Amino acid sequence: MEHRNRRDQIQERVSDTLKGILFALLAIIALIIILITFTNNDTPVVAPPPENSGSVNLPHHEEEEHPDNEDVNINEPGYVHISHEETDHLFYNGRLELPVTGATGWAAANLTLRTEPRSSSERVTNLVPGDAFTIFDETDSWWYVILPNEVSGWAEINRCFINLPDVIPSIIYNISNAVSSEFRSSGYDMPGITQNSLYSAYSFNERLDRGEFIVPGAYNLARALSAVQQLALNNGDTIIVYEVFRPLETQRKVATTLNAMVNRNDPYYNEVVSRAISESQWSVGSFISQGRSNHQLGAALDVTIGIVEEIEIVKTGDYSHRRIKYYSRVNEPSLMHELSPRAVLPGRNSAAASNIDERIWIMKSYFETMGFSSIASEWWHFNHSSSISTGSASAIGGNFFTPTIYSIPPFN
Repeated sequence: MEHRNRRDQIQERVSDTLKGILFALLAIIALIIILITFTNNDTPVVAPPPENSGSVNLPHHEEEEHPDNEDVNINEPGYVHISHEETDHLFYNGRLELPVTGATGWAAANLTLRTEPRSSSERVTNLVPGDAFTIFDETDSWWYVILPNEVSGWAEINRCFINLPDVIPSIIYNISNAVSSEFRSSGYDMPGITQNSLYSAYSFNERLDRGEFIVPGAYNLARALSAVQQLALNNGDTIIVYEVFRPLETQRKVATTLNAMVNRNDPYYNEVVSRAISESQWSVGSFISQGRSNHQLGAALDVTIGIVEEIEIVKTGDYSHRRIKYYSRVNEPSLMHELSPRAVLPGRNSAAASNIDERIWIMKSYFETMGFSSIASEWWHFNHSSSISTGSASAIGGNFFTPTIYSIPPFN
């Protein structure tokens, strides 16, 4: 009897011990689950997509070095940017959407590479208009560049162009003259021009990891255009670029063809085209320059405006940038590159202005705010006066092509 009682006591102790161990294990398991839940979150923090139909409210940046050879006003809208936060995305804080490091540039005039960023330093080599290079550094009014043959040196910025998609990738580029030209007059095709590719300007862009148009432009224009785009994005809009640099050969070909269409003694004569221009206050030169134009200086651009529907954030190299996935066009005063009085933008307060989409006027205000001027005979055309001045002073002629890029992802 005593032996049986002792055995029951032992079994009871063993049972209590097992229960204690079980409860301890359950407590440990619960603790592990809690720790996993709160300390093992591997989901990256991603910058949220812009709200309000793609508009982005960007704060002003107060401290920034500006490698520029002109006066800087940090309070102007051109200096809005996306703030740096603790996220997986690093956004560039400068006057462009991406830094110039890794972007393609071209000699736009006869150019001497130097060993140091000053004109008195030793010569490395000479470049001719159209020679391409990769930009690796910037100081004052000089770029440090590397040529395809690995020769390097300092190039004077005012004598160069930069590839705009490399530094303002959020803009929509639609260089129709490089694919199927939309030049027409009074709705009539221009022989040898309309629906033809007038020059080569499309390539796979390693920096952007996609096919993209090649769009050379003056550096001052690039920074001003970037500021215009930030204004547009803030309002849910985007700029759509149809052309910036236009080779002189193309300029002359279009001008010659339009002149032929209004000349009764030419086989290309078109009475409708001729009368539309001759019976107006405009001339052929109002719609296409008869000599060099500001396009050859990389100082003019043909654009329209779109409504942003969706923006995505993408990374390239050390930086992230915005890319517009979807957008819609607005009603435009005429078709793009319509070389006739149909393209004339009426006075803002005139009766005819009531038929113009309000966003066309808003687009005009974006550009004028950032130092561009418009011309009445082409609603899509804007000139950048600062780039015109530097381009003319640097003897940029525009008689070259830029079919090749050497762009690489930007680095910090």
